[in-house]
Amino acid sequence: MRPAARSRSEALNPMNEVRNRRSVKNSRRRRVYLVSASLTALVLTAGGTAMAVQQTKTTTPDDASTVAYGKRSAYPASDGAAQRVQKKHRKKRPTTTPTQTATAEPSASTSSASTEPTAPTAPTATAATTKPASSNGVFAGPKKTENWTSNVSELYTKYERGGSTIKGGVSDSGATDGKAVSLTIPAGAGSSPGNAAELASKEQFTYGSFSSRVKTADCSAQPNTGAVTGIFTYGNDGTDKDGDGLTDNSEIDIEVLCARPDVLNLTIYTDYEDSTAKSQRVSRMVDLAAGKVISTCYYTDFSGECKEVLSGTQASPATVPAISGFDSSKSYNDYKIDWTADGVTFTITDSSGKELTLWDYKGPAERIPNRPASYLVNFWHTSDWAAEGRPKSVQSPTSPLTVSVDSSVTQALR
Repeated sequence: MRPAARSRSEALNPMNEVRNRRSVKNSRRRRVYLVSASLTALVLTAGGTAMAVQQTKTTTPDDASTVAYGKRSAYPASDGAAQRVQKKHRKKRPTTTPTQTATAEPSASTSSASTEPTAPTAPTATAATTKPASSNGVFAGPKKTENWTSNVSELYTKYERGGSTIKGGVSDSGATDGKAVSLTIPAGAGSSPGNAAELASKEQFTYGSFSSRVKTADCSAQPNTGAVTGIFTYGNDGTDKDGDGLTDNSEIDIEVLCARPDVLNLTIYTDYEDSTAKSQRVSRMVDLAAGKVISTCYYTDFSGECKEVLSGTQASPATVPAISGFDSSKSYNDYKIDWTADGVTFTITDSSGKELTLWDYKGPAERIPNRPASYLVNFWHTSDWAAEGRPKSVQSPTSPLTVSVDSSVTQALR
């Protein structure tokens, strides 16, 4: 999510003052479903719920606020053989208020962001490392790193909605450089990504490598809290260039539900039609503490029906080893998405430095996104997406909750 992630769940310009969902993730024009002239007028008057991405390298400051909106995602909340799917909120564009505006960024000279040389750096292999197939030097674009040593960024725009707050340059002994950015939602946070604390890249990508070192929120004091951490790419300009009758949706999600910090939800979207809730997506759920792949499926709608249980190159690796005691809220882990025209690879590097491939998806071309997308990290309250095995975990938080991001790295394919 979307948002956007996740789910939950477009290219952005640097700016001095910025106003304000499956991302989670741009210059956008309104998507309006033209049923009749009167309906069009009504949608425009209401402000619209679906936004679109302009496929250029820049976007206006005001439109940046809609980056993760117009998106709705589904996540595999498996309940055994049925492998049922629960839907989450539509990502509606928030009303612009003082609590929902983008944080103004000073000039780039005050940012802690850095751009590294174009030559890609191969990950250091260890005996416990499973190197993803798509990370062996194929990404040749400039590697851009945001370490969040201050409260500003030349690479990302911060969005604080529904009482959420974002603060960079926070002292954190667990962070690599001692500094992190905090994404906080308040007690009683409103449900939906429209109230998310969100970081969105000011650049769009068509293929690339994206990673963030993140410590998710600790909900142990309220185990049935409904809250989502999303690390994802997202782009949707409202068009159907592949001609399949559904709006194209470029989206790749890593999401963690607060009630199950041991489980990761991975989703790849190529289509999502807001007016009908039809979609094309593949999803995998992994229990890292148990070393268990819970489900790997292809879905076409939000009915909860797995249309195809994936196998072979669409479900590789078939198994994943356990990370003993894994809890995403107790320590930082590096979550990475490697995206090419041939597939998507999801990996995690845990706090001990061990790298693990969670899913090396190689499927039909029509199941791999090929449209521009932004890179996002967000945090929000969900009231209708319960965690695996915790059907009551949709409560509003009774105290503020925080996700910490140590750093984020983007690298274009070329």
